[in-house]
Amino acid sequence: MGSLFILRCFLLFFFLFLCQGAFAAAGKIWSRTEMVEMAGYGEQKLSSVIIAGSLLCDTWRPHLPSIAIPGTYLFMSATVAIKCHTGYKRRSKWIKAVTDDLGEFEIDLPSQLHAIPDMENTCVVKPVHVPKLYRCNHRSTNTHKRIKLVSSTNGFRVYTSGKIKLQGHSSRS
Repeated sequence: MGSLFILRCFLLFFFLFLCQGAFAAAGKIWSRTEMVEMAGYGEQKLSSVIIAGSLLCDTWRPHLPSIAIPGTYLFMSATVAIKCHTGYKRRSKWIKAVTDDLGEFEIDLPSQLHAIPDMENTCVVKPVHVPKLYRCNHRSTNTHKRIKLVSSTNGFRVYTSGKIKLQGHSSRS
């Protein structure tokens, strides 16, 4: 029993020594960066897909910040999301973004969605949450908006949903 244990230990050390010697003999131990490049996974993005647009409330409210169009007000801190259908039996995820001070948003799509064919007919943008201050309706109307390709150069694509206008509630002060 003891000799079997010693034999196993000897074989284990022998193979470890042999394998380590083979790697050293090759003279090449790759760094993390080299292995990442060989595998095709770079830390640099090969492509980027940006979805941009703006969210507006089509009503007149004197207490809201106005933009150039009378009766149309921008949404600050509203949440919008994009959903891309990736397959018949796959569940699609909503990728969310928050509007800035001008009511505009930008969504940087994750890399696994960059290769979706016919993205204009596959992805839709929708307002998900509107702050109560705005009193603008986003649930009762179908506010899904398709995207359009604006530019495509060197692996960088920009799509737009344009202006998403929501209808205001009846005025109650």
